[in-house]
Order: sequence, then C-alpha cells, then structure tokens
Amino acid sequence: MADGFTGWAAWGSLAEEQLAADARELLEQSRRAPVDRRCVLELLDLYGQTYDTLPPYVRGIVGEIEVGD
Repeated sequence: MADGFTGWAAWGSLAEEQLAADARELLEQSRRAPVDRRCVLELLDLYGQTYDTLPPYVRGIVGEIEVGD
C-alpha cells in the first residue's frame, strides 16, 4: 500500500502522532534525569527517522530532551 510513497506520507499522521507522544514521554523522563542518548536514537530508528527528517514540531520536542553522554 505504501509503495511509491516516501517519508511521512508512507505511514501517515497516526504514526507521526505516536512518535510525538513517545518523544514527549522521553522529554518528561529527561526532566527528572537525563536519558541515555541511545534511547533517543533508538526511538528515531524505530520510526525510520533521523533528527533532520522530523516534522518541525516533533523536532522541537526531541530537541528539548535532556540527554546524558
């Protein structure tokens, strides 16, 4: 069904909203204590995204996540 589509159009706004919700959850966790950078990278990988390919509002959420090295 997604053949021929690229980026967000391939999996739709529902997955985009789920990614945003998951990112908000990590953001909340990071407000208590920094999260492992690997967790953020794994989240993006799970959705087949990179920081540069995220929609601006999701990129804003991800950008606020406090990470520990």
